[in-house]
Amino acid sequence: MLTQVRGVRSVEIELADPIRAAEFYTRIWQLTEVERVGDSVYLRGTGRYHHILAIHKARIGPAVRRVVYDAAGKDCVDRLHRQVRAIAPECEDPAELRRPGGGYGFGFTDPHGASFAVVSGVADYGDATREADRPIKIAHVNLNSPDIQRTADFLTDSLGFRLIDETAVLWFFHCDNSDHNSIVLCRSSQLTLNHVAFEMPDLDSVMRGAGRMRDHGYPIEWGVGRHGAGNNVFAYFAGPEEFPLEYTGEVQQVDETYIPHGPDYWRWPPGRADQWGVTNPHTARWKRIQDLYSFVPNAFSLHAKPQLHEGQ
Repeated sequence: MLTQVRGVRSVEIELADPIRAAEFYTRIWQLTEVERVGDSVYLRGTGRYHHILAIHKARIGPAVRRVVYDAAGKDCVDRLHRQVRAIAPECEDPAELRRPGGGYGFGFTDPHGASFAVVSGVADYGDATREADRPIKIAHVNLNSPDIQRTADFLTDSLGFRLIDETAVLWFFHCDNSDHNSIVLCRSSQLTLNHVAFEMPDLDSVMRGAGRMRDHGYPIEWGVGRHGAGNNVFAYFAGPEEFPLEYTGEVQQVDETYIPHGPDYWRWPPGRADQWGVTNPHTARWKRIQDLYSFVPNAFSLHAKPQLHEGQ
């Protein structure tokens, strides 16, 4: 059996104005800033991870730098490295990390050139809590894939993910935790980010977070509703520089006895896009920004010296 990752630890993005974005993510989205290095800002949720979002100064334009997976320990990282190296187009050796939170890990790319990393031993917190109306962690990352089968094979063969459910356009992947999914793939013509979902404690927290977003001029682009696969409640927004965001909660917890379902099982009646059938259709803006963010080329290395910008 393949060694598995334990879920998404963090997402790193590049924006034109990281400091302005950090104000949004602390004051409105309700993360906590833990460290700044030059123009880079690192933010945590209420869970144990040192940070779940890192915002860097854009080198070309707004983009995704990498998605970072969590591993159980150094031995797990080394086993995953052997699995990934056999398949990945680019893969660096594991090493101790000199970056906020530290740890031990390596970076790599998938067959389409998207950058990822696997890490363990990060200086995480012992004060993990569940606070109403505040994000806990990254629930999942949804990626648009131009070759969904090839991407799926990479996830399963190198990182130990399991395809757990499939709709007409979405494939859901489960790893070594109890959450229904941690990675979602969407059929698309190009490799881009569909969205990043932040886990909230419950439905009430999703609703209150959505209300807070509306109070500050960020309308709901789709929701509030309840998905089929994963059974999670959702509300979608365009964050600073139109970064595609989701508040989600009540994600279905599964084990090895869960029976996967195919597209026919998850087909909704005409005019309905979720279990409840009361939410409005997603906005045209949401459809546009679901394909807005590409991956930064050649950004896979965790060990490269951080790039400083003018004035640093």
